[in-house]
Amino acid sequence: ARIRVIERPIVDLREAFDLQDYDVNGLLSGDFHVYGDYEGPHGFGSMTIARGVAYDEPFSEATASLQFEGEGVRLNSIEMKKGGGTVNGAAYVAWAGTYSFDVDGRNLAVDTLTLTAYPGYPTLYGALDFTATGAGTFEEPRYDVKWSVNDLFFGDEGIGEMTGRLSMRGLLMTYELEAASPRLAVSGTGRVELNDQMDAEMSFRVTDTSLDPYLRALQPTFSPYTSAVASGTIRVVGELYNPDALRIDTNVEQVNVALLDYRLRNQSPIRLSVEHQVLQVDSLKVVGDDTELDLTGSVNMADQSLS
Repeated sequence: ARIRVIERPIVDLREAFDLQDYDVNGLLSGDFHVYGDYEGPHGFGSMTIARGVAYDEPFSEATASLQFEGEGVRLNSIEMKKGGGTVNGAAYVAWAGTYSFDVDGRNLAVDTLTLTAYPGYPTLYGALDFTATGAGTFEEPRYDVKWSVNDLFFGDEGIGEMTGRLSMRGLLMTYELEAASPRLAVSGTGRVELNDQMDAEMSFRVTDTSLDPYLRALQPTFSPYTSAVASGTIRVVGELYNPDALRIDTNVEQVNVALLDYRLRNQSPIRLSVEHQVLQVDSLKVVGDDTELDLTGSVNMADQSLS
């Protein structure tokens, strides 16, 4: 049979062929030459998806040639347009619910990605490149992504170049990242279980990083005459969606704060922790001209009480 489709909602086809695991929507157009069993066709064709959304990420257009092989369909010469860039690659989807793919993305505008949009926070800008490969089932996804962003900005503040890797094994996501510029050096590794609790174990390190530009991006009223440069580590363990089951440990190895001509620095590492919504100050010693501050104690952040 020869079939021509013009701007048909993909959701209708997903329902007709029981393909609810494939989280792709949009308007499908294409020409198909198919024969054989209804649920296991052979043949070939080409398709275009306009105004599409794939796994919550919108795109303007995607095209591919198709090869139906009975147990599944092979998608070749995939080209997707998104945020001024393109994604190219190939994939195989089996009707039984398995898949494999290999794609490359180039020059995608970060500010057009749903993944990087956080309401209430400054917009991220930059150009994203990535490579991704995977093979598995839709119920137990397996894939690996290597990515880089050039000229990354947090609002009006430059971050520089950021690179990273991400792997999915079922619900377990592991990652590593690095960001660097003349005033910032950040690295991080961790794992997050994408369940209802979002169980996580994450570590971050900052080295000789200027904090004040990014504080001003978050809070524009932050004094323009204050600067802060710090080095240290942060470790997060527990359930990200449950503050009562989350622990955060911070170790500030070095910090230098300046307000006009007045300067403060830490005399020894600053150690802070948060657990069960209680901020514990284990060690905080800072010194400056005619100033010495030594502070320990705790703050219950739920009822804002001190001890």
